[in-house]
Amino acid sequence: MLEKHKFVLKNSTILLAEDEENLRNSFAKVLLLYVGAVCTASDGEEALSLYATKKPDIIITDMKMPKINGIDFIKTVRENNKDIPIIVTSAYTDKELLLESIKLSLVEYIVKPIRESELIKLLEMCANVILDKTKTVLHIDEYHTYDYTNKILKYRETYITLTNKEVDFFEMLLSHRGNLVTRQAIEDKLYIYEEAPPSALKNLVFKLRKKIGNDIIKTVGNLGYTIQ
Repeated sequence: MLEKHKFVLKNSTILLAEDEENLRNSFAKVLLLYVGAVCTASDGEEALSLYATKKPDIIITDMKMPKINGIDFIKTVRENNKDIPIIVTSAYTDKELLLESIKLSLVEYIVKPIRESELIKLLEMCANVILDKTKTVLHIDEYHTYDYTNKILKYRETYITLTNKEVDFFEMLLSHRGNLVTRQAIEDKLYIYEEAPPSALKNLVFKLRKKIGNDIIKTVGNLGYTIQ
């Protein structure tokens, strides 16, 4: 998964509507590996209430649920929100419902059970929808912001252009903000297709700090780096 997708998802809330309790609870635990928060609903009526109060960024809903089914739930959402990415899950393929759901601008209609590899692809698709509809700007501190869409760091009114490797490094730290990212993990990401001298990462960090100052990127002993 690309760092931009990780960043968007970690700052997103998913509304999961699923009437089967064990599946709902286990699915929510898996989703929390990728997203910032998950709110769960056991039927369509509860899903609508949570949608109104929690204002989720992504919806995953079962097709057949008590009180209000998935199609009617989505139709209500689409009355005032044409953009939110929605994934429909179903225990079986229902051609009539499938044709009905096509009209509702879904990210995907998928038959359960969902493999984790499939889930990752679906979440990446949702992240792309969010990125296409919004400019994702992160406030790093009082003076610095990072435009995730255009890959530009801004200090007050000054724009700082980053190289591709600096972008990859910076976004990797942002996607794990507040946590240590080890040197080994960074090197595996940045230099996967090339031979790099032992000093390559150190030099990259040195040059990046010359551009943005020494306060944003913290060195954690000999272990790696972090952004608070």
